[in-house]
Amino acid sequence: MATDKETLRLENLFGAMSLALVDKMEKAFADETGLGPSAVAAIIQIGSEPGLTIETLRRMIALSHSATVRLVDQLVASHLVLRAGGVEGDKRARSLQLTAAGQALFDKSLTARRAVIGRAFKALEPEEAEQLGRLVEKLLPALVDLGDDQDVVCRVCDQGVCDQDRCPIAFMS
Repeated sequence: MATDKETLRLENLFGAMSLALVDKMEKAFADETGLGPSAVAAIIQIGSEPGLTIETLRRMIALSHSATVRLVDQLVASHLVLRAGGVEGDKRARSLQLTAAGQALFDKSLTARRAVIGRAFKALEPEEAEQLGRLVEKLLPALVDLGDDQDVVCRVCDQGVCDQDRCPIAFMS
């Protein structure tokens, strides 16, 4: 089945927009926090769910176990994250929490993310934004695989504003 030129053009636009959004967010994160994308994702996840273990964090930010341990070591050394007591059932697994400085970077990261996305949304009329929301709710599940991928795509989301009853990927399983 042949794909018409307009469909191919739309695919290009969608791909370019997706990359532009990621690039602008990563630049905003670096400018606001001085941290790389994985460190910002870790700060956002720990801030959203205090008490995460390294293993849970590893799955959410899509790093190997050793890379996540090194990242957490750097965040602890920078006084952004604390390793708290053992987690129930496994006293070796330490829960992770943000320090006051880590909380400040959590807030800055979400503000930077919101500014980038808000810049794009300013180009839309309110009814267009509503239509985009409906389209994204249809498209997102097609791009997300069951399992860890469901957490990874939300690694820099503002979890506090999500309505889990309407999450298009929460009900994929």
